Amino acid sequence: MKVITESEMDFGPFDEKNLFHIEESRIYKDLGTGIKTVEFILKYSENSIVFLEAKTRCPNAANRDESEEKEDKFEEYYSSVTEKFVASLQIYLASVLHRYQDTSEVGEALLMEDGMKEIRLKFVLVVKNAEISWLAGPLAELKARLLPLRKIWNIEVAVLNEELAQEYKLIG
Repeated sequence: MKVITESEMDFGPFDEKNLFHIEESRIYKDLGTGIKTVEFILKYSENSIVFLEAKTRCPNAANRDESEEKEDKFEEYYSSVTEKFVASLQIYLASVLHRYQDTSEVGEALLMEDGMKEIRLKFVLVVKNAEISWLAGPLAELKARLLPLRKIWNIEVAVLNEELAQEYKLIG
């Protein structure tokens, strides 16, 4: 069992056969600089895989137009999160297709090729310090930015706070 501490939250414990701690993996490190990934990929249930990104906070769309600096930070934040989801999906699929010599760090439950048609992919952003009522804004932003990928792969997007992540048993 493994616990992953990220953005002041403890995710898990997870059975390592269901986990790909992509951010700490040799696969990721061997790819070199310039590629961003989510924290980890988890076989969440029999038919779903979660790509999880954790943050302590998130910019508010309501005041993004107040200054050029806020607009830049907003854009940088959402571009980075989007880029992490996209690159992580590609690294994961390359692992499943055995494009890397050593995939031993990818949990065996994640490396199945059969039955992938039945698997639901979910991109989950967990924002530690967010009110539940406020999560709809970041969710709408991510859904819009990830629209082509969502259409191609039928990916769900969710934005949770720490409390909701506990309810979904992502945080112990």
